Amino acid sequence: MGVIIESLTPQIIGQRLGQSLYNQTGNLLLRKGVEINQRYFDFFDEKGYASILLLDRDFDEWEGLQNINSDRFLMTAPFALKRIFRKLKREENISSRQAKSELLSLAESLLVHIQNTLRVPPKIIEMKRQADYLYQHSVNVAVYSVFLGQKLCFQDSKLLNLVVSALLHDFGMEFVDDEIVNKTTKLKTDEFEKVKEHTTKGFSHLVRNCSFEGLTTVASVQHHERFDGGGYPKALNGESIHEYSRIITLSDFFDAWTSDRPHRRLNTVEDAMEFINANKKKIFDPQMVQYFAETLG
Repeated sequence: MGVIIESLTPQIIGQRLGQSLYNQTGNLLLRKGVEINQRYFDFFDEKGYASILLLDRDFDEWEGLQNINSDRFLMTAPFALKRIFRKLKREENISSRQAKSELLSLAESLLVHIQNTLRVPPKIIEMKRQADYLYQHSVNVAVYSVFLGQKLCFQDSKLLNLVVSALLHDFGMEFVDDEIVNKTTKLKTDEFEKVKEHTTKGFSHLVRNCSFEGLTTVASVQHHERFDGGGYPKALNGESIHEYSRIITLSDFFDAWTSDRPHRRLNTVEDAMEFINANKKKIFDPQMVQYFAETLG
């Protein structure tokens, strides 16, 4: 079943929805294949969708039902992660312990889901709502990272650590002001410096206040390091950047570039891969780039 991505404009009215939508408890809101009317369009607009997935040919009802459980899980996982992040941010021991337990449970469920249901990575997992971008993005990065980990023959225990690390990689964005995160114009130098602090602030909070171990937090501080040493916060290069971080850096970029953001429209998968290939050995580990291209097909 092919889908296309379209901007959220009135021209989509009368076309068929290319993804099922669920609320945070897993209840179906709109089924894949439904014809979009004015009321549904207003719903998408209110929820903060800038783009939407549409079916590009006649809808097969049975084919749509086959993936309903997968769609439900991937669309409810970000709500669970949002609750976990809120608990981790509180400086309370009991809240932190609960959050760590819930995070491990979510990571285990996500890993099982990928291994038993997805089999191959979707090029676009779902369109994002601006208000929940951080949590949807983090789940997507975990999905792509697992496929890379599998190409590297990681055992399940190592894959699980990778999933947790991927889910936490952008936790530090919780400490960046919303005015900066949602800015629609180019960031000023001082604003960009504030954004860069999400790596060190997130890592410090997770280790000092939440007692996480290094492997599960390494990507939170390293996912903006570059393979050539031109990244931040420590200008690490090559294999001095942990392999989890090299995997997550690539997954993070791909999902971010193929997503709508306040300051720009999404890029196509083809454009994202062209940039990635042009920047292997610069930003990205070339081996990870090769494996990622193979997993996407």
